[in-house]
Amino acid sequence: MRSVLKTDVVIIGGGISGISTAFWLIKRGIKNVVVVEKAYIGSGSTFKCATGIRASFTSEEHVVLMRESINLWKALSQELGFSYMRGGYVWLLSNEDQLKAFRELSRIHNSFGVPTRIISVEDVEKLVSKIDTRSILCALYDPLAGKADPFEALYSMAGFLRSAGVRILQQVEATRILQNGPQVVGVETTKGIIQGPIVVVAAGYETRGLVKTVDVDLPLKNVPHHAVITEAYKRAFDPLLVDAASGSYLVQTFHGGFIMGTEIKEREEAQPTPRVDFLYKVASVWIKYLPWLRNVNFLRYWVGYYVMSPDNHPIIGPLPEIDGLYVAAGFSGHGFMMGPIVGKILAEWIIDGKPSIPQAARLSYKRIEEGKLIHEKAVIG
Repeated sequence: MRSVLKTDVVIIGGGISGISTAFWLIKRGIKNVVVVEKAYIGSGSTFKCATGIRASFTSEEHVVLMRESINLWKALSQELGFSYMRGGYVWLLSNEDQLKAFRELSRIHNSFGVPTRIISVEDVEKLVSKIDTRSILCALYDPLAGKADPFEALYSMAGFLRSAGVRILQQVEATRILQNGPQVVGVETTKGIIQGPIVVVAAGYETRGLVKTVDVDLPLKNVPHHAVITEAYKRAFDPLLVDAASGSYLVQTFHGGFIMGTEIKEREEAQPTPRVDFLYKVASVWIKYLPWLRNVNFLRYWVGYYVMSPDNHPIIGPLPEIDGLYVAAGFSGHGFMMGPIVGKILAEWIIDGKPSIPQAARLSYKRIEEGKLIHEKAVIG
């Protein structure tokens, strides 16, 4: 006979979204929570991310939610003791068309309490030491933005959960969502059945396959994205840099290595294989701005996925016609930075029946059903 475990909430996925949801449920008084992770916590997108955290997006929904997530990142880092800093983002602009577009974006950011501003080349040189500014017209500066250490953040949150009695089951794969009529009743796993009236699926692209077991088809795509990190180097500057023309980013980690990424055409569902043309492109972009980087060696290269939704916004909240089933998926490359606010929103959906932030309610599956997509343009890397 297969084992049966009973709980109040089952969370599928041990990345930042799932662990954060468990964290906020505990904070709200829900004590009996089980997290199921098929490999090890953080093994999906969380430990493959570039550490950046920003509110400089193009939609009201992203700007408002990330403004709140940034506040939570600061509070959580102080409470749990992981590395986090607001070093800012600097979006490097090279022509008048980019300036016009980013000036309008800054106006939108400011209207929602995010103090981005256009800065001069001289300001860029003060923020980024030894940068070659000959191809830069100006920049957009996002001072609230920053970075956190994904490993420290996730493990410190998981440690808190374990001390509160949350069971985090690793090497346990969820295979099917169980329902009795319109009500969710649990999850079938490779190690037995977990019974519970609330199920949260925050399993990256695998969310799609899991909710198909209850006849819901989430329109998600799995698109490979590449990143590389250099050997450790002395502290050079704090902001994360973005080249607006190419969609390339560069950030120096707390340990000194530079993580770099750039947009490169990939087929949906393609196998995540290394590409020499990616290395050439990303190196060319950043050596142009930081010539001294040509003397720094690449240390490690990896390929992960952006789980893309039709409008580049996550699908967060309850699924229709199935009581007790919630999802958090389709973050389109922004899942780590949104982790704290997503967990808080899902806890509110579960306990209060709706999120405290009106913009969050617009990101439920309902918008997909009704065709009311909210397009985000600032997807980089």
